[in-house]
Amino acid sequence: APRSQDALLREWGLHGDLLQGDFADSYSDLTRKTLFLLRWAVACCAAAPFVLKADDDTALLPSSIATYLRAPRTPRRLYLGRVHWGVAPRRDPRSPHHVPRG
Repeated sequence: APRSQDALLREWGLHGDLLQGDFADSYSDLTRKTLFLLRWAVACCAAAPFVLKADDDTALLPSSIATYLRAPRTPRRLYLGRVHWGVAPRRDPRSPHHVPRG
């Protein structure tokens, strides 16, 4: 919507801290949004020692994360996330976690 785009441009003008990709900001495009962020980080923040991506429904403890990352045995290449073991895909299209077949 044009009004939403105008609001984003105003926000960007004030703070200069927005990225905008060519996809909907929806749960179904979460993978696309994550890849967009990672590509941007590689291109624009290559010297950053860490990149943190979290959703608005995620609870973080920054001091715990910092302590872990500063530990001498923290691997240089690290991905942290939640792995769902032994779970079947949800095929119900009404579910926010819907995974379509093939």
